Amino acid sequence: EQWIGFYKKGSGRPSITWQRRMRPAGLEAFARRVGARSGIYAYEQRGNHTFTPEFEKLFRAHEQSWGFFQGQPASDKKTAMWWVMSAKKEPTRRRRLTHLIEDAAAGRRIREPRRESKS
Repeated sequence: EQWIGFYKKGSGRPSITWQRRMRPAGLEAFARRVGARSGIYAYEQRGNHTFTPEFEKLFRAHEQSWGFFQGQPASDKKTAMWWVMSAKKEPTRRRRLTHLIEDAAAGRRIREPRRESKS
């Protein structure tokens, strides 16, 4: 029931640092953490997890793929949409959408986001 640095919110317990359970080395490591590298994974994102209207239109144009995608669990759809839309460059977002459409057309469940080969 313990997370790094804090108990779960619902537990009602104070931070473990307040209970003096962390050792100096742990406190130092916790203080050195970089905020920009925290909360970077899809399941940690609390923002909007939707396609832009343009991307949704492109996806809906492939009826079989869109139907399969809509039949997936919400967590899979959230992860896939985040994977596509989190790319920094437009060509990468389009390439990822193409991968997603191809996977859905083949009836493949949404795979873990994968590195794209540079070939």
